[in-house]
Amino acid sequence: MAKKVGDNLVRTILDLIFQGKISDGDRLPSIEKMTREYGMSAVSVREAIHKLSLMGLVHIRQGGGTFLDRNIPSIMDILDARKYVEMAAGFLAARNATDEEQIRLGRIVATMEEDFRNRDYVAYTKKDLEFHLAIARMSKNILLSAFLDNIQDLLYYLQERTHMLRGTIEKANRFHPQIANAIRKRDGKKAQELIAAHIEAVKRAWEAYDRTKRSEDFTAVPPRRTGPETKAKSRPGTARKKAG
Repeated sequence: MAKKVGDNLVRTILDLIFQGKISDGDRLPSIEKMTREYGMSAVSVREAIHKLSLMGLVHIRQGGGTFLDRNIPSIMDILDARKYVEMAAGFLAARNATDEEQIRLGRIVATMEEDFRNRDYVAYTKKDLEFHLAIARMSKNILLSAFLDNIQDLLYYLQERTHMLRGTIEKANRFHPQIANAIRKRDGKKAQELIAAHIEAVKRAWEAYDRTKRSEDFTAVPPRRTGPETKAKSRPGTARKKAG
């Protein structure tokens, strides 16, 4: 996933949303204010707002500014939508994928396994998103593929945070090769079952986090993650109920 300057602003606004620092229906700062505050061009700010709009998180009122939607989905809502879209994509990919696409998916899995062995979880997360987007494209269904493409920044953001939860990246590393193998064998039903199990495991991880968290502060750090250690607050899982 190629990173652009505006992606940093997308991430910042997603943080504000899932930390509960901005509420449903709130107006975002003007483009001029954000260009000054974040040190980026107006073009990059507009690009970020456009991405958030495609995700269904903000809407633009002509001449009135940009507002957070009044029905922001929770992490569980997003995971449920992912599950059923990706189950359909996996079923169709098993039927419609070309041999070349099958080989490409296998290479993605091989790279992910190498990143996992090297404990490079930043690279792993990027390949994780690439894996799921590749399956959607292999389905040959334009709508399924477009849905995931349009929210890929949101998916990547949540995958990063999901991998901060205990045991989730280890489970994901077991599921991905199995899903790819089912698609390679043209077993659409098995691919569906594995995708559903994969995302249900992620949901259980967020539910477990919500049950054990002691405050709204989210200070989990990815185990063994490369690079400087960082801390982030969040309202995961069942957070933003009204809206991991």
